[in-house]
Amino acid sequence: MRIALSILIILIFSSCSKENKLLAPVKYKGKYGFINTKGNWIIEPKFDSVGIFYNGYADYYIKGKSGLINQDGEIIIPAKYSFIGNVESDLALVEIDENYNFSDLNDNLISDISFYDVGDFSENLVPVQFKDDGKWGYMDVTGKMKIDTLFDYADIFKNGNGLVEIGDLEFLIDTTGTIIDTVVSPGLRYKKYRVTGNADNGTLGKVSMNRDTIMPNKYSSFGYVQNDKFWFKQNGKFGLADNLGQILIQPIYDELSYFSDNGLARAKKNGKYGFINEKGKTVIDFRFEDVGGFKYGLAKAKNNSQWGFINKSGEFVIEPKFDRIGHQFRPTNAKFESMYEYERNY
Repeated sequence: MRIALSILIILIFSSCSKENKLLAPVKYKGKYGFINTKGNWIIEPKFDSVGIFYNGYADYYIKGKSGLINQDGEIIIPAKYSFIGNVESDLALVEIDENYNFSDLNDNLISDISFYDVGDFSENLVPVQFKDDGKWGYMDVTGKMKIDTLFDYADIFKNGNGLVEIGDLEFLIDTTGTIIDTVVSPGLRYKKYRVTGNADNGTLGKVSMNRDTIMPNKYSSFGYVQNDKFWFKQNGKFGLADNLGQILIQPIYDELSYFSDNGLARAKKNGKYGFINEKGKTVIDFRFEDVGGFKYGLAKAKNNSQWGFINKSGEFVIEPKFDRIGHQFRPTNAKFESMYEYERNY
């Protein structure tokens, strides 16, 4: 019984160390570390710089060299590389003398040679380019070349298919390197709207695919569509319009972001930052030196040259005492995560 209880306790503590924590990278008294949403140090500030957590690991820098830590702050790979990338398939991309290789989590390079360029791992294969002839092939997670360097370009695999180029032709190959299809250029993607005019002289406009005018040619910039709305810039000021071209918020802001998942957008007016809703109502007063967007109920905010985190009422829940906040809170086990959700193709 005691043995079973001891094993259970060990398993609990092991699982705690791998839990998906919400952490933010912050700079305090010249050094970087990570805090949780209560403002407590999870990883003490001892690094010259840090990145974000991805798949449970984050890059860090000391004296210009990069290494890898886990979510408990333990050094997995010492700081000895010019660059270290995200961990995929328990491997991290590393840069050595302007060439690339992959390191496992025991700090061992998986290939005897380094590459001129590489892509990302997908389906346990990664596209790699040799410097001598510029050709691309695919390497597996053990460092062995699985598909020979025959291609002028090679992309990642999706659903067992990889896109490659030979001369002016594109092909789909399977994971053995066998060509299974010739790719026909799909041409222009379907878009609901088209931008016309020139941004440099403030003559941008929007028309439908039937060439009906949505926005006349008098703007200098448009944002992506988000919930059938988008920001626009006119005469140096930002406002909000809908997909029919109706102006929802007049261009009165020096800056305007996309809307966070709590319905608030970061805005700047008269030199100060605050937050507005989609109707243009000020929800958090314009009193901050700078702010970031909301994520997981918190937004970074700056007052008196120091950074902290505020809630949706505009109150500091983590006092402004940091030199810098590198990124909003995000799960340590997450992969890529967008700050805002919007339509990139419209």
